[in-house]
Amino acid sequence: MSAAIPPPPSPTVSQMLEQARALGRAGRLAEAERAYRGVLAQAPDCVQAAAALARLLTAGGRAAEAEVLVRPFTQGEAAWHEALSARAAALKALDRKPESLADYARAAQLNPTSGVAAHNVASGLGDAGRDREAAAEAERAFSLGLDAPETWLVYGRALQGLRRFEKAQTAFRTAVTKRPGYADALRDLGQLIWMRSGDAALALAPINAALDAARSQPALGPVLSGVKIRLLNHIAGEEEALAFAQAALAAAPGDLRLALETAALSLSVAPERSRDLCASVLARSPRDQSARRTMAHAHLALGEASAAAQIAEHLLAENPIDQEAAAALATARRLAGDERYRDLWDYGALVRAQTIDTPRGWSTLDAYLGDLRVALADLHALQAHPVEQSVRGGTQTSQNLLASEHPAIRAFFEAIEGPIGAYRAAVGIGDDMFRGRNRGGHRVLGAWSVRLRPGGFHVDHIHPQGWISSACYIDVPQALGAGEDDRAGWLRFGAPPIPTRPALEAEHFVRPQPGLLALFPSYMWHGTVPFGGDQVRTTIAFDVVPD
Repeated sequence: MSAAIPPPPSPTVSQMLEQARALGRAGRLAEAERAYRGVLAQAPDCVQAAAALARLLTAGGRAAEAEVLVRPFTQGEAAWHEALSARAAALKALDRKPESLADYARAAQLNPTSGVAAHNVASGLGDAGRDREAAAEAERAFSLGLDAPETWLVYGRALQGLRRFEKAQTAFRTAVTKRPGYADALRDLGQLIWMRSGDAALALAPINAALDAARSQPALGPVLSGVKIRLLNHIAGEEEALAFAQAALAAAPGDLRLALETAALSLSVAPERSRDLCASVLARSPRDQSARRTMAHAHLALGEASAAAQIAEHLLAENPIDQEAAAALATARRLAGDERYRDLWDYGALVRAQTIDTPRGWSTLDAYLGDLRVALADLHALQAHPVEQSVRGGTQTSQNLLASEHPAIRAFFEAIEGPIGAYRAAVGIGDDMFRGRNRGGHRVLGAWSVRLRPGGFHVDHIHPQGWISSACYIDVPQALGAGEDDRAGWLRFGAPPIPTRPALEAEHFVRPQPGLLALFPSYMWHGTVPFGGDQVRTTIAFDVVPD
């Protein structure tokens, strides 16, 4: 397929375009936007202006506007590859990743010698969990002359998903070598070293080296400090993370991200400090959603339930499917003794468990689970839990199981369709934020496996991108608790991971058994009770969203 080349604009329009581009390069973004709109008013079919303005809008957090603007320029076989790439970037920002990948693929077909186009396809394939294809497309980008650190990061992530861990680590190191302050690559490199070794000092060495090298770059220090804070929190613990965050904030007191990191880590030990930090951020950035959520959590930690509820209600008014705001609202209502919290946390109606179906090709569920255990065991090749996930004392697969080619893993998604349909039918349709989405089809957004060792557990958490979340039990240890006085290894609901005054305990429990699938709203706090013995506990989890 040959590339469609847009007709050159008139000399007047060309001059206007160049002025708009110059404003963008100078960082005068509002003026650049007005200039691009002026071009389109003069020449409505100027695809160059539409594509450039769409990229500007997407970068400014206005991806929905960008997608609507550039969409007409991407229709038909004669679409320009730059317009397709601009729409793909907007779609990706809107989390419409399958559509984004389709447009990136069309752009690459129209521009087959472009390494950047190949990189974009590789990135989209990686987002879809299609790691083998993503790695191949990244290699094609390299063969076309692209040697960007972003492509090495995409390549490393694909290799990690393929369990080629040594090569993935090398790819991440290459990305960091090419851009020593590349925060995303430093985070992924540190995480992979940690998961492979369980050695905190080894895992922190790359980010420590980057911070030392950035001492002469004041703008870079806070960004890299944020990476180290998150690594420390999940590798060394909250106390060390807070100590470092406080020092980093003292060195850069005006940095909003560091203030929020410090506020979140201060909730347990200094909630007043957390509230003050959030207030300082909101004074400068009143619409910052992270600051508003953390402020709600600070109010909960101080026992100020009504203030927390008010923030959560405002967030939900702006985004009715905000899972984090729903969790905060239910927590605040429960803390205040407001029984309306049960509208959101109706455990009897919304938490349901049933056995998965026996998929085609297996005569019994036991036989299927046996094959599935073997398939999953091969994927749990690392030593420690990932960063910024809920697992402690165990491992989580790097590969998105939706993309697995193993017959037993592929069959799992057949085995859960019946239970998902039965769950949706049982909870019904309604006007609340959960049942109101229970119309039309659904799709599994992502799937992964967790293997907990004795003593392991999940920190209580929610799934911000989900609608329905899950836990399916594949391997259950004999040391599982037997009842009310001993719930070791059980799934629990209702215990917030953030401190509250007074403290709130778990209210509902599900006892695992092989083949049991628990389904529940993604906004419900859920975690697990640690267990003993000498056997592992293996699960598959996934999120479901309306389709």
